[in-house]
Amino acid sequence: MTQRPMRTIFPWLLACSAGVWMTAAGAGAAFSQPKTTNDGVYTRAQAAGAKKQFDKICADCHAFTVPAKKKPKDLPLGDEPFFENWAGRPLNELVTLIALTMPNDGSATVTEKEAVNLVAYMLQQNGFRPGPKPLTKASASAVIERPKKSPKK
Repeated sequence: MTQRPMRTIFPWLLACSAGVWMTAAGAGAAFSQPKTTNDGVYTRAQAAGAKKQFDKICADCHAFTVPAKKKPKDLPLGDEPFFENWAGRPLNELVTLIALTMPNDGSATVTEKEAVNLVAYMLQQNGFRPGPKPLTKASASAVIERPKKSPKK
């Protein structure tokens, strides 16, 4: 039995694997970047509809900036503390946390749909631009990023 030199097999393997990758990529396989909070994942109307609920059950403990905190233990829903904890994580983790644990004093309950809308309001208040479709539990796989600054005109 004769052995083939590696120099003839390696290019063949490389060509085969490249061909498979190119075929899959050309067919639109899942090689795209995941959506982020900078991709317009909520609607303006959805966020506006959640403001009243936010003011009623969230605002006492959650400001959007560190300077706006009312009590030292309050957790801001923006600024560095928020993004240090949540950047890189999917929105659905935040939705689930809100639906299962907020408000933490037990004074109300938040459904999953309400939690999704509250997250849309949070995105709006943090300067994320709205998009054409409302945020849903299914679309909440978008990853939380810091808001991109709009170019100055």
